[in-house]
Amino acid sequence: MKTKALEVIGDSDLREIVQIEAALRANDRLKYYFSLLQLALSHADHPEQAATTLANERIACSIDDLDLDSVVGAARREADRYYVPSCAKVIERIRGDVRTMAVPVLASSMRDGYADRLSCRLAELPAADADVIDGAAVATMTSAGLQSDPFARGSDSLHRLVMDLHKVVNGLQAALSEDTLDGAAVYHLGDGDGELVGAFMAGLNRTAKLKFGHPGLGTTATRTGEQLVIQNDIGTTDAHVIVIHVQGLSVSITYSDIHLERLQFFTALFERYRVKWSSEQSRQPPSLGEQFYLTIGRFDALDEDERWQFLESLGSRIVFLIDWNRARKELRSFLRAKHRIEVLRWAADADIGHRGFLELGGARAINRAIETTAGSAIHFGDRLCDVLGDDATLAFIKFVFAHATAGLLAHDSTSLIRDRIRAELKLHCANEQRRLAQVAADHADLTFEIASLVREGILAAMIAEGDTAKRSARASRFEHDADELVIAAREIARRRPDHAAFARLLEAADDAADELEDVTFLLGLISESAPNGPLEALRSLAEVVLEATQEWVKATHLGASNEQDDADAFLTAIDRVGALEHRADDAERELTRAAIGHATDFRHLHLYSTMGAALEEAADALKYASLLLRDRVLGEPSGA
Repeated sequence: MKTKALEVIGDSDLREIVQIEAALRANDRLKYYFSLLQLALSHADHPEQAATTLANERIACSIDDLDLDSVVGAARREADRYYVPSCAKVIERIRGDVRTMAVPVLASSMRDGYADRLSCRLAELPAADADVIDGAAVATMTSAGLQSDPFARGSDSLHRLVMDLHKVVNGLQAALSEDTLDGAAVYHLGDGDGELVGAFMAGLNRTAKLKFGHPGLGTTATRTGEQLVIQNDIGTTDAHVIVIHVQGLSVSITYSDIHLERLQFFTALFERYRVKWSSEQSRQPPSLGEQFYLTIGRFDALDEDERWQFLESLGSRIVFLIDWNRARKELRSFLRAKHRIEVLRWAADADIGHRGFLELGGARAINRAIETTAGSAIHFGDRLCDVLGDDATLAFIKFVFAHATAGLLAHDSTSLIRDRIRAELKLHCANEQRRLAQVAADHADLTFEIASLVREGILAAMIAEGDTAKRSARASRFEHDADELVIAAREIARRRPDHAAFARLLEAADDAADELEDVTFLLGLISESAPNGPLEALRSLAEVVLEATQEWVKATHLGASNEQDDADAFLTAIDRVGALEHRADDAERELTRAAIGHATDFRHLHLYSTMGAALEEAADALKYASLLLRDRVLGEPSGA
């Protein structure tokens, strides 16, 4: 394998391997130097902000120069230029490292155009007399340039040249590898390195299927000095890089990313391990080109087994970085920001991933399910979590991720997977209807409890029994719980305007609960000397209303049923509520007649009259609520 690769390069000795290793180390240093200059200029523009040292980054790329740690903090602006300590030295080191990177490229078959680009870009390096440098020149040097055609005039930059050289060097490194180990291109491995590379690749290969054909995850491994170095290309983004150094029981991870959120997501995947991540996350200021972030993590294993387990876990997590930001954006129409990250983290922890979701169509797959399943319930501009609620939407999105991945891995047809998603969404929408019905039923149960307390209070008054205060307190608690359900209904209507009729229904039913709770209070004002004639009439009216609440309870519990017998019982209950409302009118008149005929003073007359009116209002409210429920169940416009 090694001989064949060397023949492709066109040389038979090992000089190219040494050059490639040097080029890769130079690339690490260049990234550090670029970041150092950019952050120095940024701090000079904003001296009120805390300065970073980039010490961890310097140590990671083996630069033994402590003076560089104070460069950012000491930088200052001088008119249109910048004083940056040691910047002249840094510029010369950049010049040397770019040349080092170019050596293996210029000696390869990929050299076309690179000699001219190298000459032009080095000629453009800014002067740094007395460590004073031009900010615009630094911006030009570190700009990513135009990716479409870096060879075109005016579209190139030193940063772009370095990135392109890095790609070619990586390709040369892979071609020069002595062998492949579980899919990794390896060369110059030392004793025991194969087992460590195998651990990393065991994890990588276990989850690699979850990228579903997306490019990325190419791995190379080599030994440099006392360290085993493993590099993975992750995906196609230039600044998205992960390099692992293994020395003894210590594992160091250098990770760079253009998305800070993804960097934070990646580091969070290793919370169960004792990884110490650098507190400094280097950032290239937007004013100086495409920004990126860098962090370094260190894990010190207790023994070889734990080191193996960590490397295996590390390899298995990389696939969950591919297209991560795209997946996060695809979820914007369905979940709140914190829940988008939660779903992506859940998918990674469950070895499900998000690429299956994207492969199936991403947001389009869900929107198609909404259009065909819940089109009348969800309108343009509605966010799914505002319609179904956060918990239900989280459960649904997790279902989509899980079944997209499982279905694609099982080679199920995409139409079958989409049908499963539609069926699940329909179930969630049906569940919401059931939840609404349950809210109405719970409210009806509370109303019945209050009506029962009214009847108990009247019977107690007839025999001069006490405990009216306890009954009133219980009724007040029931009425408070009923109010909470009304508030919940209003919140549902706020999220779902198509459920506004349900909120009106519950508000009407709540009028009955309010009136009945008032009666429990008024019953406590009846004196022992009150005549029994009006109490008998009051009891008759209360029993009619109690029977109406019983029918209302029956109607709310039957309203969500699809059974024919239940539907008939529902309509019968609704009809009974209306009939009982008419009986309540008659009973109230009888109470008025009895009160006028037997009341001994105006106080008793007013008390009975007020309680009678409240009970009759409760019956009216139940009738109105029952008609609204009937219209909702039958799908008729509410106008009762």
